[in-house]
Amino acid sequence: MAKKILILVESLKVGGGSERFAAILGSELHDQGFEVSYLTLMDEDPKFEFKGDYYTLNMGYIYVNSLKRAFDLLRYSPKIKRICEDLDIDTIISVSEMANFYAVLSCRLFGNNVRLIISQHINPEIFLDDPLKNRLIKFFYPQADEIICVSKEIEKVLNESYHLKNTSTIYNMMDIAQNHKLSENEVPDDCKHFFKGNNDKYFTFINVGRLKCQKGQWFLIRSFRKVVDKHQNARLFILGKGDLKVDLRKNLEGLIDDLDLNENVFLLGEQENVFPFLKKSDCFILSSLWEGFGLVLVEALSMDLPIISTDCKVGPREVLSPELDLDKDVDYPYFGKHAILTQNFPNQLLFKNLEQVPLNESEKMLSDLMIRIIEDSSLRKTYSHGSGRAEDFSNKKIIKDWDEILLYD
Repeated sequence: MAKKILILVESLKVGGGSERFAAILGSELHDQGFEVSYLTLMDEDPKFEFKGDYYTLNMGYIYVNSLKRAFDLLRYSPKIKRICEDLDIDTIISVSEMANFYAVLSCRLFGNNVRLIISQHINPEIFLDDPLKNRLIKFFYPQADEIICVSKEIEKVLNESYHLKNTSTIYNMMDIAQNHKLSENEVPDDCKHFFKGNNDKYFTFINVGRLKCQKGQWFLIRSFRKVVDKHQNARLFILGKGDLKVDLRKNLEGLIDDLDLNENVFLLGEQENVFPFLKKSDCFILSSLWEGFGLVLVEALSMDLPIISTDCKVGPREVLSPELDLDKDVDYPYFGKHAILTQNFPNQLLFKNLEQVPLNESEKMLSDLMIRIIEDSSLRKTYSHGSGRAEDFSNKKIIKDWDEILLYD
């Protein structure tokens, strides 16, 4: 009899890396013969495509305040137990910190006797200065049967900073062939005007990520002013939107206006299919202050796009420059095996024009790299063969690691 898997995740809404991971993992396990069900804390649309049955606790927005979150944990965890009993679930796989807390509470306090696998998708170092989340991780995570980390550096942080030992690493995965199929689709009607006529006259940079503090897009926009000063045909597309907790769109729009970049920088909102945009672009930029893996990097690699990425913790170095040790100090910019790594940005919000606050060292470096990628065709050619690296994260390869975990008793 096939094992019955419940994937517990905040939502399956298009736009989030954890949400996409959950949809991909469940669909792959479904194809492997597992009986897969999804249980979301929030019911949000549009959803990523997925295979399996769908259920939701429909809790509404879960990030309100600490008191409500504590109340909801106690209120909804028994419901997760009942759903597992009704569906005869063998194993829960939870995705992201909040879902992890619900899964552990359901299994350990309310007697939900299933195997519990939780997964960590973001650098947990960012919680070391958050007393509440720090304590919750230290209390809840040791009670899981397995903790799956999406990068080796996440596992290292959990081992060394949180003293957890029930860990292993399985990288995020992607259907690379499906990426290419999706790239053949047309861009939405409201974006077609960007690609009409002589598109070759533009050099297009692209960034994909939610408009929130983690993604550092204000540094990218400030850096882009210097690029446009030298190359007026340069343009930047930013795909994504914020969430109910943090949405920086108005701040970014104000910055674009202050920098006089309205004809060069475009916030194109959330796109269900990013691949036609990636295919029509010339270079991908990751400006994140922190990550967990950076699934969007694999998306860009699969389209053979040159990539310039901050060497933030964690993920980009493992995905783009596997030749580097995690702890190795490097001189930036680092021209790696599959992409260019640039210096990290400071962890601060900065919506000032360049007269008010001049470019910092990290911003200048990014500007110079973008200018160089425009002017140096041989450099672009060097970094236009990422699809081979993307195959290392293909669903066919990575799903084998999950099979080993799930079929182990």
